[in-house]
Amino acid sequence: MAFGHLIFLSDDEIASVHETSLKILQQIGIKVLSKKVQSLLVENGAKVDVASSIVKIPSSLVEEAIKKAPKEMVLCGRNPKFDLKLPAKDFPFVATSGFSVFMRDFETGEKRMTKSSDLIDFAILSDYLNQVDFFWPIVTPTELPPPVQTVHGLAISFENTEKHVQYQALSEKEAKWQIKLASTVVGDEEKLKKRPIFSSVNCPVSPLLFEEGSSEAMVELAKAGIPVLPMSMALCGSTAPATIAGTLTIVNAESLAALVILQCANSGAPVIYCAESTSADMRTGEINYEAPEFPLIAAGATQMARLYKLPCYTTPIGVLTQMGRGDISADFGSLENAESSALEQVILDVEAWEQAKAYLRRFKVDEETLGLDAISKVGPGGNFLGLKHTLEHFQKEIWLKKEAVLLPSTGGSIVERAKEKVRQILSMHVPSQLDEEVKREINQILRDCEKNML
Repeated sequence: MAFGHLIFLSDDEIASVHETSLKILQQIGIKVLSKKVQSLLVENGAKVDVASSIVKIPSSLVEEAIKKAPKEMVLCGRNPKFDLKLPAKDFPFVATSGFSVFMRDFETGEKRMTKSSDLIDFAILSDYLNQVDFFWPIVTPTELPPPVQTVHGLAISFENTEKHVQYQALSEKEAKWQIKLASTVVGDEEKLKKRPIFSSVNCPVSPLLFEEGSSEAMVELAKAGIPVLPMSMALCGSTAPATIAGTLTIVNAESLAALVILQCANSGAPVIYCAESTSADMRTGEINYEAPEFPLIAAGATQMARLYKLPCYTTPIGVLTQMGRGDISADFGSLENAESSALEQVILDVEAWEQAKAYLRRFKVDEETLGLDAISKVGPGGNFLGLKHTLEHFQKEIWLKKEAVLLPSTGGSIVERAKEKVRQILSMHVPSQLDEEVKREINQILRDCEKNML
């Protein structure tokens, strides 16, 4: 199969990033702010300096973790028809973006804080759209106290989409309550291990620091068999060296360190290599998602994931970024560097993704597609319009999707048409409901969580 593929690193350069990452972990180390995680690593052969919280990880422990990590996994949906098997075969599986605390109000257009009702709308919209493969809760229910936001957010997601949910846990307690919720939906914790209906993004703090809450949450999730995505967000020039090679090395060292933590917690724990790394805007210090370095770093990170045979997540959903050929991605609905979001933007992003797929298709190269017989029939100076070969192949090989997939054909500007589509979906689509007994159990879990966390 022929396909567009962005390759950034040579085999020797991949090896250099790997070897340098091992040196970083063994000689410089990572800073781990959790005593529990420090102890876990020491029990498995790492060394810790208690005063500085620096943990040095021997290369043998890294190599062992790479061997233990599963090379395939399934991100399960509440409904098995939405299960996603990784690695992806053709196009990457894609989702909404995650965790914004602002949104553009659907009716007024004003920027405001997000709330639970917004998360419900985004979940319903994502449940309806075939192009959204899984749901990353794009907005935070900010009207709720921060300690319970992710637990309530996960419950809202489970109730309003049958698709796999990708979320986050910021503490060990949050992780435990999330596991309890998901176990209630699928039946019990053993069933959840077999069918993980949610996964978790847990970010190291670049460079090379693992917070107490997030790292302890990772351990708890790994024990429960929940896929974890340790998302490195190293910024070239600020939280990583001002070189692409140095930035990729930080990304890789953080990814390998997280992999070690997770495999020490539970041998065979599902891990997705995860990078959302780009360059800093050196004029402002902000993250620069429009930087030309972004797709290059993504391609390099994907190559590192492939070295370890790990499933891979890279963002955003764009032609160049996805030509690195990762397995999953997320970006629908995002605005202002993922700080904000909009319902209609999901529709617009889906339309753009449908066109981006033109660049990501796979093409057969065999006796039939090479077309020797067709070329022989036409000969020099002819044309291929009248051939059966053209009739049989042009719709497969030549991109003809010019019309919008979702947007109504009439109704004003493209934004107004996108809003009209959102209105249609939210007025007509009712996601498959959870069993009433399960709903009662979830409500009780949420009440217990609030008593425990607040």
